[in-house]
Amino acid sequence: MNPTKSTCDDSRLQTDDVIRMQPDDVFRLQPDDIFRLQPCEDGSLTVHSALHDQCFHSSAGAILESRYIYLELGLKAYLSARQNAALQNAARREQADETDLNEQAGETSRREQANGVSILEIGFGSGINALLCAIEFENARRNRICCNKAQTDLNNATSNCENATSNLNNALAFPEEIYFESIELYPIPEEIWSQLDYASLLAASDSERDHRINIDRNQIKAIFEKIHRAPWNQVCEILPGFKLHKRHEDILTFMPAAQYQVVFFDAFSPDCQPELWSKEVFAKIKEKLLPGAVMSTYSSKGFVKQHLRDLGFEVCRKPGPGHKRHVLQAISH
Repeated sequence: MNPTKSTCDDSRLQTDDVIRMQPDDVFRLQPDDIFRLQPCEDGSLTVHSALHDQCFHSSAGAILESRYIYLELGLKAYLSARQNAALQNAARREQADETDLNEQAGETSRREQANGVSILEIGFGSGINALLCAIEFENARRNRICCNKAQTDLNNATSNCENATSNLNNALAFPEEIYFESIELYPIPEEIWSQLDYASLLAASDSERDHRINIDRNQIKAIFEKIHRAPWNQVCEILPGFKLHKRHEDILTFMPAAQYQVVFFDAFSPDCQPELWSKEVFAKIKEKLLPGAVMSTYSSKGFVKQHLRDLGFEVCRKPGPGHKRHVLQAISH
């Protein structure tokens, strides 16, 4: 869960009419007493937690924030780096012409697809990060199918073939399998998540962005519901090749279940829960990261950057979305 950020770093917007509760209080309250919905500037809704007196997302927008910090700076950044590495490796081996070089790089990408990508999310929250990854995964799968058909159709116009090649190259960056593991101690109930109509906003925004293949609102809604209805502490297949493992656990005590290439660190803020941002927590995660793994987070606190650098991460401060000045991207070597 990622609490609301103000215009200054990653401090959280807190409401004066909510009294900060202790963790044990959560078991004596009804869902509406713990969680309530709050509108964002991009038209999406976020969730306010009375337990922490903070919202899950920036006031600028849940979709805006998650798309940029976790999809673009996290998953897509890793996949782009992996594809570039495939080209470089092919170039070192290649002694023939450029066409053979591209073929070798494409073959390397296909082999890496078979290996898949494992994502660790710290803070499941509203489920928006899992949803965005699932949508991109499904878009890529459909692109591969359509582009492969187009390339074998000799009657296609040259421009269509060029478009098919471009779309196929973009689709090849995405793996054919994704394992998405997410940690959450306080899941939101159906009374709350069922009101988060991300499907309508995502369908509209994807159409405006002219995505290669659009997933319509009903399909997005079905994916979102499947993500939330998936049982906790079990590995479930949300889409063919997209597996979700929601773990109902405390970040401080959980043990990583796999090796990861991507980490979405989306816990409550360092101001609210500094223990979640300790060097010990980051070290536990780092031990399970594969070379070249990418971690992205909304927090650019000085001690967070220092912890990551001390552990050997290459830390990059990036411009933030909306009102956020900076966010972090960290590469594990």
